[in-house]
Amino acid sequence: MRKPLSPLQAFAEDARNAADRSADVSHVMVTWLSVAQSADQLSVLNGPTRDEALQQANARLDPFAGERPSMRHDAKPAPTSVEGRVAERFRVVAEAMEKAGCFELAYTTVAAVCRLMARADYVSAALATVHLGRIARQLNDLSTAEDCYSSMLTTCTRERDGPLAARGHIGLALLHDMRGNLPAAEVGYLKALELAVPMGPTAIFAYQGLMTIAIVGGRLADALLYGWQLHDATEDDFDSRTSVLADLSVVALRAGFFVAALRGFEHALGLSQVPRIRLVTLSGAVRATAQLGDAERVAHFDKETLRDIVRANLPFDATHALLCLAEAFALIGEPAIARARLDEAVSIADRYGYHEYRFRADALAASWEHAPRSQRSVASDSSPVPLVGSRRDPMVDVGIRRLEALSV
Repeated sequence: MRKPLSPLQAFAEDARNAADRSADVSHVMVTWLSVAQSADQLSVLNGPTRDEALQQANARLDPFAGERPSMRHDAKPAPTSVEGRVAERFRVVAEAMEKAGCFELAYTTVAAVCRLMARADYVSAALATVHLGRIARQLNDLSTAEDCYSSMLTTCTRERDGPLAARGHIGLALLHDMRGNLPAAEVGYLKALELAVPMGPTAIFAYQGLMTIAIVGGRLADALLYGWQLHDATEDDFDSRTSVLADLSVVALRAGFFVAALRGFEHALGLSQVPRIRLVTLSGAVRATAQLGDAERVAHFDKETLRDIVRANLPFDATHALLCLAEAFALIGEPAIARARLDEAVSIADRYGYHEYRFRADALAASWEHAPRSQRSVASDSSPVPLVGSRRDPMVDVGIRRLEALSV
């Protein structure tokens, strides 16, 4: 299990990293340090001193009283105990840290919440643990993330809490996905879907994972079916809707409907400013644009992608984005820029052990060596596979036309 840094150490590490990324978070980092210190100090107290400190922390976190973290129980109301409310508010602030790429402060804060809730209700403890796993995954510590997900699943099994266990299965499925084991990932998503509240937040995550696997497997009709169900279920969640639209646009891209795909990607880019989500969306947009031969727009998306790579501080997503940029520049006849982006992707993949992305990078480079200049492109997110379903399929036709209509 990864040992958390002290609040001051985490602050220093994230401040240094933010400076390297030219990320403007100086106006909030002192507040975040105070929150991390409060959580850390509270987590080691006992008895009356702890009760008094809980009341003080509850008052200090009052500005976050109207918010709840994304990691919550889909079938239970918000906690009513003081410690439960305080734990959620700490985690709300931790999510803001995550979105800004300040993962060390987020990890230190949520690790303290785990200690704080260790003797409290199992729901709050399990949610803090699965939240810690998510942060560890973003820190590329997959072993710690797996420990967190497995630990909370043990608790959920003991308590016979299926909806909460579904979140742990989502976490493990994501790890299988990152390691390139798609069959195991699909099993995890299906298990989560079986246990989750129908069309609740966790079920939506499961559908997203299943949609991605359907795309990779070339099951076009399945991917569109999952995608539009998700789109209609995420009306009030702009981040989730953005992710869904990006995935739907990937389906259109892989099926050869480049105009429809680009419309979908551009519509999605207008919905969310979260760097992690934008990276995925931009990765598709630049490939669709390259297929349409628009070099000026490829350069625009390249600039936007490089900016969001810096803002996101997510090397796994950055590697994928750089591979997509390499593919796009190769397709429009810019081999020097394509090679530079590919080299950046390989450097990150080697540094963090992203073997699947290194394999894709090697395949992309090999395609350049053996193909004429005008044909130097290969799908960077997966090797080409036959698509099951076509526009002649009525369901597929309706799905693609709906995507095309987004910007009309």
